[in-house]
Amino acid sequence: MVERMERTMPTTAVRDAASSRRFQPGQAVVGRVERVEEMETGERAALVRAGGQLVRARLEAPLAVGRLYLFEIHERQGTIYWKAIPLSEPASAPSGEEAVRRWQKAWKLPDAALPVLRQALKAGAAATKEEIAALTEAVKETGQPDAAEDVLAHLFRRRLPFSSAVFRALWAAKTGGAIAEGLGRLKTALAALSAHPAALELSRTMEKFLSPPLFAYEAAVRLLLSGEEEAETARALLARLGLAPLPEDRRLALREAVQCRRFADIIRQLGLTDEEAFLERWAALDTAYQSGALPAAEAKLWAAARATRDPALSLFCWLRRAAVRLGLEDEAALVRVGKIEDLPSVPSLKRLLLRFLHESGSEGAKRAAEAILDQLDGMAIAAGGDGLIDHVWLSFPLPLGGRSSDFAVCWQGSRKQGGPLDADYNRIVCCLTLEELGEVIVDMRVQRRIVHISIFHDDPRLPVAAARMAPLVKERFQAHGYALSGIDVKATRSAPPPPSVFLFADSCNEVDCQA
Repeated sequence: MVERMERTMPTTAVRDAASSRRFQPGQAVVGRVERVEEMETGERAALVRAGGQLVRARLEAPLAVGRLYLFEIHERQGTIYWKAIPLSEPASAPSGEEAVRRWQKAWKLPDAALPVLRQALKAGAAATKEEIAALTEAVKETGQPDAAEDVLAHLFRRRLPFSSAVFRALWAAKTGGAIAEGLGRLKTALAALSAHPAALELSRTMEKFLSPPLFAYEAAVRLLLSGEEEAETARALLARLGLAPLPEDRRLALREAVQCRRFADIIRQLGLTDEEAFLERWAALDTAYQSGALPAAEAKLWAAARATRDPALSLFCWLRRAAVRLGLEDEAALVRVGKIEDLPSVPSLKRLLLRFLHESGSEGAKRAAEAILDQLDGMAIAAGGDGLIDHVWLSFPLPLGGRSSDFAVCWQGSRKQGGPLDADYNRIVCCLTLEELGEVIVDMRVQRRIVHISIFHDDPRLPVAAARMAPLVKERFQAHGYALSGIDVKATRSAPPPPSVFLFADSCNEVDCQA
């Protein structure tokens, strides 16, 4: 008997709710028939496994158990039908690559589609022929099909929209240089457009973003904790900053928070209602000091207040607001508020870049702005998602020393029921480039709130420094309900990939990763 190449079967039920939303008319998915069973009505049904999902389907024609099919999903008179095209011979199990080749042949696609089909098959993704074709063109544009396949795997695995725009954003995030460098190139291009209003606003924002006053919060704390002999001068400087002296109980609480380096508590004690206004006042006060416009007593105390060489508190505050400054939360905020007019008033870099692209006529500056926007979009996409396994990845300029480099961090783990990230089980990989040490990678693993930190660098001084800092780190973790099992320094060659690559690695299962 010659076996028919095409059969149809209406879908009548699915094993879980996700499947009913996942498979839609116009899509196609590769699945294997796992079991054929009799229904109470006497009809026969099949259980088809497609990417980890089991779909129960009523059969109009027999399908072979264990055989792989390409199912094209159609709707006819209100009924969903799966049109089955065999991808294997009877009593044979094709390799993944063979099934990909047969899928390619069935849809008459070019060889450039093979990486796309390969990852779609692996993830059990339900995609349309048009989506596969668009992704194929996007992969061809990269000129690096092997590297692009990692991004495709992430896209299909996370069930992100199968669009070329999403792929390009993820690709830019993975392969783009440091955002600090991109901002530097854009700053250079904007210098020739200084008369353009959008360029001027963007330049000012970038200057503020790339050169924040690193000792602003430290100076404010120093003034608030000034002694009695400095009280009157400190009060005058605090007024310039929009602050007032603290009552004694809050002074004591602030002093204790400073001694214990509880940065969040310090900020609460400062009571800043408008941090942007505070930073602007700080910059104005510092400019007055630099120009010699302050009275002698105020200038002397201000010089002492800003003389600290430990900007940890200011960096903490800067990092806490970095995602908002970049605009990585703009889309989520727009979903919440419903319209752009209701977004937070502080302009984000992303919104200013979009405005600049709309209003500017400089092609060089536009290309530089678009490159940064693509990276920001890629990070925003990578930070979303809703599966059991989840990643959050951020990379942004960090002003340390005489130049600005990127601080990159990738969080990996799972979400608790209801959406919150599980803080008891996760892994965080950070990458930071310092002026003296160069690139440093830190790998922190958390299991049952027990933390182990590995630092990857070849400098022989680091083990001694890590041992000296371990008691303080242990104390800070304990304050948040965590236990530190240890800090070790390892050779650079054994480091995990940097966050931009780590995010797309397919060797991880929740927080346990293969070496």
